[in-house]
Amino acid sequence: MKTVFVIWRDIKDGMWHTVAQLSRKDNIYQLNYTQGAAHPNFTAFPRMTNKAESYVSNTLFSFFQNRLLPLNRPEFKKMLDWSDLRMDSYDELEMLSISGGARKTDQYRIISKPQITEDSYKIRFFISGISHLSDKNICKIESLKSGDLLAFEVEDTNQYDNNAVLVTTIDEEKVKVGYCPKYYNKDIRTLLDINLFKDYLKVVKVNSDAPAHFRLLCEFATPWPNDFASFNSTECLPFEKEVVAV
Repeated sequence: MKTVFVIWRDIKDGMWHTVAQLSRKDNIYQLNYTQGAAHPNFTAFPRMTNKAESYVSNTLFSFFQNRLLPLNRPEFKKMLDWSDLRMDSYDELEMLSISGGARKTDQYRIISKPQITEDSYKIRFFISGISHLSDKNICKIESLKSGDLLAFEVEDTNQYDNNAVLVTTIDEEKVKVGYCPKYYNKDIRTLLDINLFKDYLKVVKVNSDAPAHFRLLCEFATPWPNDFASFNSTECLPFEKEVVAV
């Protein structure tokens, strides 16, 4: 089963909230709102206005389909390449979770829900904050190769996010290359505290021709500790529901 979360940013305070979960099993899609959807400023998706219901469909809901580039668009091939995906194994939910499914007209992101794979926690994401880096830092990013390792550095004093996780090179210079996406910070910080060995982030792809937010694709993999719960927040819990076919 493949599962993704929908996160929503409240434009009044800039905070992100988990508002829905979409799962696919045996080619059936099911969407549940989560407790984060109770936020007073959040509005339910069109045609799915009852937050207590569970919506099922044998096709991808339009809310998500509209966040994917059409396969016949030239930009689709670029996005496929930047995301390190192949057409012969293309998966809509995987594309959404890596690309984020962002649209200029709203405040949503689609992110992967980490699940145990061979007793491991594994996530892929594009590094954030590259557009704010200096030319020196950008040049360092351009010199990275697939398989190179990067280091984590927690930033408790970050004025914009006290859970921030900085990403740097592992050499003596420790050059800053950006940040982990903030919605993964709690998981990453918890795993770094539990796993007592040195954990690294691995470079998957450097996309020199891509916009800054798709420039550096990385993967984090670490053993899944006993009793560890990913996205351990009440916002991720579902509402009580009844099944409604659409």
